[in-house]
Amino acid sequence: MSEVKNIHVCLVAISLGTGGAQRVVAAHSEMFAALGYRVTVAILRDPIDYVYSGELLHLGGKNPIHNAPPRATQSWQRLWRLYRYIKVHRPDVIVDHRSRTSIFKEWVYRKLIYGKTRVIYVCHSAHAPIYLTDRPQRFGRMTAKYSEHVGVSRYITQDLMRKYGLKHRSYIPNFVSAQWLAQGDQWRAQAKTGSPIKAPYLLWFGRLDESVKDIRLLLEAFAHSTAKKQGYKLIILGSGPDALALQNRAKDLRVELSVEFLSFDPNPQGLIKGARCVCLTSHYEGFPMALLEALSLGTPVISLDILSGPDELIHDGVNGLLVRERNSRIFGQAIDTLCLDESFYKGVKSKAQSSVACYGADKVSQQWKELIEQAYDHD
Repeated sequence: MSEVKNIHVCLVAISLGTGGAQRVVAAHSEMFAALGYRVTVAILRDPIDYVYSGELLHLGGKNPIHNAPPRATQSWQRLWRLYRYIKVHRPDVIVDHRSRTSIFKEWVYRKLIYGKTRVIYVCHSAHAPIYLTDRPQRFGRMTAKYSEHVGVSRYITQDLMRKYGLKHRSYIPNFVSAQWLAQGDQWRAQAKTGSPIKAPYLLWFGRLDESVKDIRLLLEAFAHSTAKKQGYKLIILGSGPDALALQNRAKDLRVELSVEFLSFDPNPQGLIKGARCVCLTSHYEGFPMALLEALSLGTPVISLDILSGPDELIHDGVNGLLVRERNSRIFGQAIDTLCLDESFYKGVKSKAQSSVACYGADKVSQQWKELIEQAYDHD
């Protein structure tokens, strides 16, 4: 329980569904509630897939149709509702998890909506235009007062934010909530007959967005692999704009009978635990929850060595494999190493869970407690 009483923390996010960053928001709401803070979760739109703690402030947006033009009137109405809430309820600290692509819109948030309220901006991606706007240096100057910046990886905090002059930086990694792990334990207790998928399988899970995730490379790597010929399947779990294109690519590669596409599931612990490994082939990340969640459940991982996060989570050859080159044949060889070398697999699996003990909720919670109460004391 926090020694400082009645701290009101308002988490601002796009939604509570579909992505790893949104899952982090839900976990943060539980963490702050456990610390004894009053918690409000303000979301701009649907969906709400993840369990959260505290009061929900739904600002009225619906899940948008892909490529549909934004409705400016509705957008401003949502901003007005958020402004009125902050004006009336006066939260002590705002933790902003939104993607931030427009410097003009961020000026509106920082100067008009948030005002002099202390704001902690969380950056979830190594790709600056997503969270540091189209003018990151100006964003740094604009947030020099009443603001803190949290990077979820060392690269984001020590390199990216420094490059653009963002002040008051803190590195606080993501974590897997105790509730999420407990659901995984419950699955293990119930699944006495093994995985719900009978064939051995590799797993990818996330949002089906090729501009970021490069799932085509994984499909090509799987097509090259010997593991496919020996009966392994590839499970693609998730929803997104490129689902149909990826299914067609699997057909083009003639692996459609060995690749199964499953819709988004907010509780994928069973599939993660039953997988031989979890794979990641993104162009860039922040601190990939897919890798952290897999390792937390004792499942080894294979990832490209991208910006940023995988090299902080993966000890190459110890808890998984880190592939240095974006090459489908090399990634396919990594798949074969983990799937077909039983001695190697047992070694990395035995170390998977313990390798991420430093990212436990208790340790990360203490870092957030110190930052929140420091921001509170500045008032």
